[in-house]
Amino acid sequence: MKNGNAVDDRPTRPDAKELQQASIKSFRRLARGFAATWKIYRRSFTGVVGLGIVFGFFLIAMTAQWTAPYDADFKAPAIDTFVADYASRDLPVDTNWSTVIGLTSSIKERPLERVMVYSMEEGKTIVYPVTRGIGEETEEIGIEIGSPTTYAMSADAEYLDYAHFYRSFFFALCSDEDGANATLMEYNYDFVYLREHEVPFVPLYHSNLWNGFSPLYQAGRLALAFADDHNVWMINKRPPEITEPGIDSVTFINSLTFPNATVIGNPLVVDGDFANGSMLLVPTDEGIKAYSMALTRSNLTGRVLDISIDRLEWEANYTIEDEPFEPITGNDMLKFPYPYSPTTALGKEVAVVASTDGRLAAFDRVSGNQTWWSKPILPGIREFDILELHSSPDYIVMVGTTGEKGLVACVDPDTGRIGGNNTYFSTVDSFLNSEPQYVRGQYRYVFSTDMGTIYLATNEMKVNATFSAPGGGAVTPVSFLGNIYIEGSRTGNYFGVINADGALFVETLTGVNIAPLPPGTYPSGNHYPLGTDYEGHDILTQVMFGTRAELLVGVSAAFFSVVIGTIVGLVAGFYPGLVGELLMRATDVMLSLPYLVIMLLFAAAFGPSLLNIIIIFAILSWAGIARVIRSVTLSTRKRAFVDAAIVAGASDTRLIFRHIGPNVLPYTFLYMTFNISGAIVTEAILAFLGFGDPNAITWGMMLQYLQISGHSLDAPWWLLPPGIAITLLSLAFYLIGRAFDEVVNPRLRRR
Repeated sequence: MKNGNAVDDRPTRPDAKELQQASIKSFRRLARGFAATWKIYRRSFTGVVGLGIVFGFFLIAMTAQWTAPYDADFKAPAIDTFVADYASRDLPVDTNWSTVIGLTSSIKERPLERVMVYSMEEGKTIVYPVTRGIGEETEEIGIEIGSPTTYAMSADAEYLDYAHFYRSFFFALCSDEDGANATLMEYNYDFVYLREHEVPFVPLYHSNLWNGFSPLYQAGRLALAFADDHNVWMINKRPPEITEPGIDSVTFINSLTFPNATVIGNPLVVDGDFANGSMLLVPTDEGIKAYSMALTRSNLTGRVLDISIDRLEWEANYTIEDEPFEPITGNDMLKFPYPYSPTTALGKEVAVVASTDGRLAAFDRVSGNQTWWSKPILPGIREFDILELHSSPDYIVMVGTTGEKGLVACVDPDTGRIGGNNTYFSTVDSFLNSEPQYVRGQYRYVFSTDMGTIYLATNEMKVNATFSAPGGGAVTPVSFLGNIYIEGSRTGNYFGVINADGALFVETLTGVNIAPLPPGTYPSGNHYPLGTDYEGHDILTQVMFGTRAELLVGVSAAFFSVVIGTIVGLVAGFYPGLVGELLMRATDVMLSLPYLVIMLLFAAAFGPSLLNIIIIFAILSWAGIARVIRSVTLSTRKRAFVDAAIVAGASDTRLIFRHIGPNVLPYTFLYMTFNISGAIVTEAILAFLGFGDPNAITWGMMLQYLQISGHSLDAPWWLLPPGIAITLLSLAFYLIGRAFDEVVNPRLRRR
């Protein structure tokens, strides 16, 4: 109270002008501090060199998208990496070509005679004759593609398949204009229209085309089924007798209706003369429904007079150990192992279905009883999704995804486990867009991904050749075409795609993968300054794009580790009693842990990803900086300006972070530069040991792929660039730290 008036002792809030002036003063102090620091720092030649190297790597990381020789996902075309016979033909550019099929007229040897290119949208068909040729230089037997012939087939076909029966012919399925029905049309080998069958709905699914005919088993039949949500329509054909060459095959039509259940995938057809053999399996939302087929034969000749769907043999619910599971839905969700023989049940004992949580369950074909269930184990892969199942000799091929990569694996149909003690699997660059097709004579698979990459894999599903068609990624899934010659032990199995340039490209599976390629210019015209890896990735491009990941890991991991260490050190130094002792004992524990072993355990537990590497490094690398910051805090806490702040009423939090904190920041920055080097080297070590992020381009992953490919000693152009880059960047940050140490510690400065 003064002169009878109350006095307001509350401090007045600064106005906008005062805040602006305070900000300007703070900025000027920061600028002066930076200028003073730079004046001292630039005296260190090694520090300036280190800063220049780091700036160069940052520039590469920011401009890699425009300055790298190729895109990040580039792979050298097959003509550069795979020495094999190939041929290419330009296609009309005004048509959207969708299918490549190899044609043969011979039932016995089935040699590749023609290559068919088909447009689903326009019904246009181009057929190229194929003959054997002798190379002028190599004198090797190769493929020759002749002049094309154009045919007109049904437009807007949703389904097209080529059958090797007693005669070769095509099935084409087209929907009616009103969208209520569909028509299945048959064409012979010369694309002459034969007949058609009305399907009383528009199919969503189609069965495996069961073809039980062979020269030795002439009583065989051909079976095919289509389904929508609530209906199944089935066509069964048998060949005419040998004595009736002018009579077409006999056709039997059957259908089923499910008024309450919903079909959720392709039906399965098992058609043969073995015991309990001919069956139709339909996957529905209520479970698997299995129907037997009745055959009526002539008593005199044994000829099949009639084929019909007989009765429901069994139903199997989607359960594992009496617990329901949710099956995957889609076309190829239910599969038999590969049909070994049309006359025996060998290889067709169980039907396998996959669940959405990554499990497999097998049901006995005859009884419907569940024979086994399994959760496939994929070493190094924590999470994966199953998308499809396919048939192959000895195995069920499981197709899925893990992260942004595709996955293919061979599943033992007797146990449900991954073959080869959980080793028969591979991950590829993207999602598969074709069925892994098994080529018996070659003992390998061929398939492609939606990025246009073509893969050749061994019988153990190990990729042994990877490439893309010339002109860019394939716009159609890869198709196995057939064999142009069968003489002696030589094989001429070819596959075909339509590439991004609109050209038909065919190549033999028999060849030599010569990647990794040394630096140079190759038949495609591409120049690889530092060569390629075994998949055809350009090394210089990989190094440039890998800079981004290394800087991200290094800076982020180091930043979080020094933040944790600085906070622990400040608190431990400010409270030297019980709190400080507890924090320091925790620090001692962290310092005593076997660093690399713990890193590997954490990486294995949390999975391979850059984010996990950053988190793991930050958790395990803060202890050293915490001890240093504690010592500096103990010294700074006794200085006069801290006592003045205490007298002024500053809180503990303000004392720690406002008054003491700025005085320890130089040490924080110093240790951050050292930790960046440590984080970069740590990522390289984890990646080299198989715990890196397979979805990221990093220098460590480049070295890991080098190691597992077996080219560590014979591909120096692949080994040296990532190794030198890791060394340079780590050394640069170390030099920056040493130079900054002279700024922090005046006694270390050169006189």
